[in-house]
Amino acid sequence: MKIEELKHSDCCGCESCANICPQNCISMVRDAEGFSYPKINHEKCIKCGKCEKVCPSINARENFPAQIPPILVVINPDEKVRRHSSSGGAFSAFSELILKDGGIIFGAGFDENWHVKHMSAENFDELENLRGSKYVQSKIGDIYKRVKSELESGRKVLFSGVPCQCAGLKNFLGKDYENLLTVGIMCHGVPSPLLWESYIKWLGRGHEISRVNFRSKRFGWNNNHFEITFKDCGYYVKSNMSDFYLQGFLLSTTQRPSCGSCKFKFPNLNCDILLGDAWGIQNFAPEMFDNRGASIIVVNTNIGVNYVNKTKLIFKIVPLKAIINNALFFVSSAEDERRQDFFDELAKSNLPINTMQKFFLQDFSKISRKNNQVTSERLSQRIEEIVKHYK
Repeated sequence: MKIEELKHSDCCGCESCANICPQNCISMVRDAEGFSYPKINHEKCIKCGKCEKVCPSINARENFPAQIPPILVVINPDEKVRRHSSSGGAFSAFSELILKDGGIIFGAGFDENWHVKHMSAENFDELENLRGSKYVQSKIGDIYKRVKSELESGRKVLFSGVPCQCAGLKNFLGKDYENLLTVGIMCHGVPSPLLWESYIKWLGRGHEISRVNFRSKRFGWNNNHFEITFKDCGYYVKSNMSDFYLQGFLLSTTQRPSCGSCKFKFPNLNCDILLGDAWGIQNFAPEMFDNRGASIIVVNTNIGVNYVNKTKLIFKIVPLKAIINNALFFVSSAEDERRQDFFDELAKSNLPINTMQKFFLQDFSKISRKNNQVTSERLSQRIEEIVKHYK
């Protein structure tokens, strides 16, 4: 299959094709929904086929490990770090090891306009921008090339991204590196960057923003809120269930088309360590629950095991059933049936908030229950397949 023959429902936007092209003839171009897809300059293309070889969507194959990888519940013993983390502070713990060894971190951060893109951190001050969840698809740019350059120089590198981005990097590199640690993030799906950029601009309305936090713990880890701090007029804070942007994310109305049939769920994780929230921790590690945040991590490689053992993380090994509350570890979220209608109407609207209000103001709970039921059915079927495989 050719890169340009990929349907929008297959292309995950990882940008591995653009990074590998020796002619730099592949650019990532946004469509009307705000998602980027590869566009080839055929006058420059030499038909080397490298873009197809590194495409994780074209080359995705189900690859079960010999046994179910270790699953841990972890919390960072540094309360300040945990307080400012989305979950239990695991990402910060791994990043600290890399930085103290003179290494470099690559992950999703905000630029000066609060747009989300992958960038680097070489010290703890820069790391702050890479911490915390960003519920929007990040722009990779030339990050894969930069990762390879740092690895070839012998420097230790931590790359963090959603599983399809980790797959894109691994395919781009083409071989394993002992000085690379890949940290995947359990993914619900990635919303439109264009929608986010329009929304944050509307929320600001002329006021200077000093901080964006998709997972504020102001009211506790189990009661997440979306919080924006302004330099001159206080802050905006709403629960994830009542903010229009987060409602669209939770309903999978605004996600990338390929997220509805994601190829990068278990067992195709493509990372050394996978991080997520330890939802339901009261049932399998009640002694670690204090509503300040806990992470669940899946350790997929020996490199991952070595890094876990080097950290100061407090952890407990838990069974596979402990991760059931993270259904999206196993299956894609059910897509909102109104998705296309939403984006069609959004394209005609001058104010994205008007479209969001129309689609999310009254129907959130009803559609959420329906989608959760579909996701639960998918999960039950997938668990049966996994159990059968390991019998």
